[in-house]
Amino acid sequence: MRTTTDAAMPPKLPAADLADLLSVMTRVVLPTFGKGVILRRPSMERLAERFALDSREVKTMQALRRKHGSLPLRLPLPGRPIILLLDPADVAAVLTHTPDPFETNTWEKRAALGHFEPGNVLISDAPRRATLRPLHEAALATGEPVHPCGEAFRRAVEEELGPILLSGAWELDWTAFSQGWSLLVRRLVLGRRAREDQALTECLNELRRRANWAFFRRQSKGMRQRLHDVIHRYLADPDPQSLAARMPADPAIAPESQIAQWLFAFDPAGMATFRTLSLLAAHPDARNRCLAEADGGALFRPFARQCLMESLRLWPTTPAILRETRRPVAWRGGSLPADSLVLIFTPFFHRDEETFADAHRFAPEIWEGAADHALPLAGLVPFSAGPARCPAHDLVPMIAGFALGLVLSRKRLVATAPGLAPGAMPGTLDHYRIRLRLEDHPRS
Repeated sequence: MRTTTDAAMPPKLPAADLADLLSVMTRVVLPTFGKGVILRRPSMERLAERFALDSREVKTMQALRRKHGSLPLRLPLPGRPIILLLDPADVAAVLTHTPDPFETNTWEKRAALGHFEPGNVLISDAPRRATLRPLHEAALATGEPVHPCGEAFRRAVEEELGPILLSGAWELDWTAFSQGWSLLVRRLVLGRRAREDQALTECLNELRRRANWAFFRRQSKGMRQRLHDVIHRYLADPDPQSLAARMPADPAIAPESQIAQWLFAFDPAGMATFRTLSLLAAHPDARNRCLAEADGGALFRPFARQCLMESLRLWPTTPAILRETRRPVAWRGGSLPADSLVLIFTPFFHRDEETFADAHRFAPEIWEGAADHALPLAGLVPFSAGPARCPAHDLVPMIAGFALGLVLSRKRLVATAPGLAPGAMPGTLDHYRIRLRLEDHPRS
């Protein structure tokens, strides 16, 4: 891969015909964005599970690859070249060469995230990104299996999620879990004073609903300013055991936009954690191993991390990774025009049984040790990959590990509905419908 001048560019990559384009738009793009990329729509999640829409998306992508081969496929849309990746090696190459020549601040992403975090690193140009990215990595302790606030965060998990398990309920559903998770997220990000600020979360969620529509919905600058004003108040006197305390309060870096992203990103982390609990309910050996790890008391829980990674692989919370070329890029077998949108549809690579034998099996062992750093070569990118890999790729598994250990140590997971058959994971798992039956732990 190289960048070059238009005169030196090789022939264009293969293009989809009209039938292919209609298939991609109706079977892949519309269902994906219909479910809500920024904030999930429960009704669409229910439909996706009922009609196996995610599995149909993967089959549609497989059919395109059989028809056109594995080269990137151009979608002939007017005004905006869209390049659909079909080969895991291309996924690794694009993510490795981010942000040059594949930039993260695509037009589509700016239109969506601009609703609530217009100054965020994800939609910043390369020079500003070079300033902001290290701040996120320092605050989130990127590359460190245990965050410097790890012990305080473990206590926060116990104090915010523990009461749910002591309520006497025999069932744990998403409503109950998400209420505790919401308290926890505000506490982790903004400190103990923010834990009960439900109005903050409601404001953010309304902005995220608008963001689902990206440029099709007018931005509410007044509502966005209210969100940022609330975040600013917490930043003025940050809780030392919060992530906000680790982000400089310099107005030049738009700290409110940076922290809004953390609040947003912890929501899909909760979805993945809850789905992981359902996986453990269906896989007793893995459940017992996670429990033993939690009983050991260590803050670093590698097997819990592997289980979370599998939840994210099986049901990606980021179904589409977008990149944009700002100049022509030569590619194997063809060329990518300037200002192209490069689309990585992660469920295809994560659940493609034609290239990945364990696609539909719960296989936490594939993430053992440092193997997860090499798996972008196979197209497995739960936290993305390369220089723009999610800076919370260590923090989120740590928090999830604490939550998994807490639930397993307090209660015995007996059954889950909808059921998960070991060895045959469904293409969609609607977290709104998961029911975990709880019993008193045999040790209590």
